[in-house]
Amino acid sequence: MAFYRWSTSNPFNELQRLQNEMTRLMHNSGVVQTPSVLPPINVYDDGEVFHVRAELAGLDKEKLDVQVAGEVLTIKAERKPVEVKGSYHRRERRWDQVNRSLTLGDSIDVDNVHATYKNGVLEVELPRSPEARPRKVSITA
Repeated sequence: MAFYRWSTSNPFNELQRLQNEMTRLMHNSGVVQTPSVLPPINVYDDGEVFHVRAELAGLDKEKLDVQVAGEVLTIKAERKPVEVKGSYHRRERRWDQVNRSLTLGDSIDVDNVHATYKNGVLEVELPRSPEARPRKVSITA
């Protein structure tokens, strides 16, 4: 059993800690299922193109929904459970909604966005719109 010091500066800190602990225990026991999953992603920028890689193992390419609006990339999909005969002895794979939105900070050239999906990894290349790309400014005397 862990002992925690009561914070006199903000009495709600203890309530928040207790709520976080209860949430963690409920999730670990399998009682609560999160309605959507944030897939792990990597995002890097080469100056002209944002490159996004998302791990989406076990999803069919046809079930992926990738959308770009302004400077926001949204990735959606749904994992559905596999029907089995009998009962599970262990069930750790998640079956739920996948939903991730990223704000990239610059407007995107939507007509030139390119996406590929191979071996459970979604790769999206999002070129900046021409007006959002950095330009060299000449200095006059």
